[in-house]
Amino acid sequence: MDACAPRATTLKHNGKAALLVLTSSFPCSPDDETCGYIRDFARSLAVHFDVTILAPPDRLAIQWPRDSFTLTRSRSVLPLRHDPFEAGDDLNHLASGGLLAKLSALLSLFCFFAHALALALRADAVCSHWMVPSGLAGALICRLLGKPHIVVEHSGALHLLTRTHGGGTIARFIVAGSNRIVTVSADLERKLMALCPEARTKVEVMPMGVSVCSPYSETIPIEPSTRTIVFVGRLTEIKGLDVLLKAMSGLDGSHLIVAGDGECRAELEGLARALSVNASFIGRIGALEREKLLSTCDIVVIPSRVLDNGRTEGTPVVCLEAMAAGRTVIASMVGGLAEVIADDENGLLFEQGDDLMLREKLSVVLSDDSLRRKIAENARRSAAAYDWARIGSRYSAIIKSALRKNDAIGRRIEARSINR
Repeated sequence: MDACAPRATTLKHNGKAALLVLTSSFPCSPDDETCGYIRDFARSLAVHFDVTILAPPDRLAIQWPRDSFTLTRSRSVLPLRHDPFEAGDDLNHLASGGLLAKLSALLSLFCFFAHALALALRADAVCSHWMVPSGLAGALICRLLGKPHIVVEHSGALHLLTRTHGGGTIARFIVAGSNRIVTVSADLERKLMALCPEARTKVEVMPMGVSVCSPYSETIPIEPSTRTIVFVGRLTEIKGLDVLLKAMSGLDGSHLIVAGDGECRAELEGLARALSVNASFIGRIGALEREKLLSTCDIVVIPSRVLDNGRTEGTPVVCLEAMAAGRTVIASMVGGLAEVIADDENGLLFEQGDDLMLREKLSVVLSDDSLRRKIAENARRSAAAYDWARIGSRYSAIIKSALRKNDAIGRRIEARSINR
């Protein structure tokens, strides 16, 4: 049997339309928060659709338990340790990779495409996260099969297309083969239209959602006189943790908790020691630990930066999660962060890379309890607009609209509902 051939998977048709979600990144377990918003996206859509997710292989993945959606992972002919296309990896590094790495990725992507095609035969619509590789695969498949296709762009793939030779042509193909392109920020919408003006009539801005829940009542066990500052994210250059460490140098009465891991961890731990910052690097944390941390700290800092090659983030979900928990968020003015946060109202903003400005913001909010309370109340109200119940309904409406415009599929779904 061909190693690329998919296992037999039946998309359910219990009176609901069958939705296939293609993604190049997905958590390795239900408790993993690496792109956990894709998991939550699927759960929110499962109210309206029978959802199947196709994700790349992952050497850290465990058997996914029973959920409101079906998870399938593609298989490659390559051993996982040599496969550059894994659910926990960023594909942007391939742009500067060697020929062997690129050929290996191409082979693995072909297996992903073959699996996606087999699943799409039994789906009513396809929703792809990131324009490449999933969006490209989805656009081609849906053109072949005459099925609706929706793409959600989070930032990384659009940046890759922008700096890749022929990226504009690929973007136009994806746009032409899609009913709707959703970007998670207005900044990404502008970048998409600059690369592909044809997207103007199809693009819509909508971030990922957040689960709005009550905060924990207990506190983190550190000195009562110490204010807790939290950073959550991958320890990579784009996340800007070094800016936060410089801002906290000499800042008395504060304790930084760094939740996350990545290629820059050792370097950042060394910087924290050199700057005498009271910091704890606790590594990757699960969903419950993350929720507790965000609900019991004083401040969450998101110091994302724009890289020299122009790459930046979309709208980090941790921003919405912290706001939903009633935390004071201090974030850099990059990507979609400035679209979610109104300075001095539901959070605080600073110029990306400016550690002195960040230090000033930290000092102000640490010394002003009334400001923190005002921001916490406003943050909760703002986050309510991004609750998954609302965001999921909006995404569902987009997909259902695309299904209605496809006469053949629309009639088939209606007939299934009548005969149910």
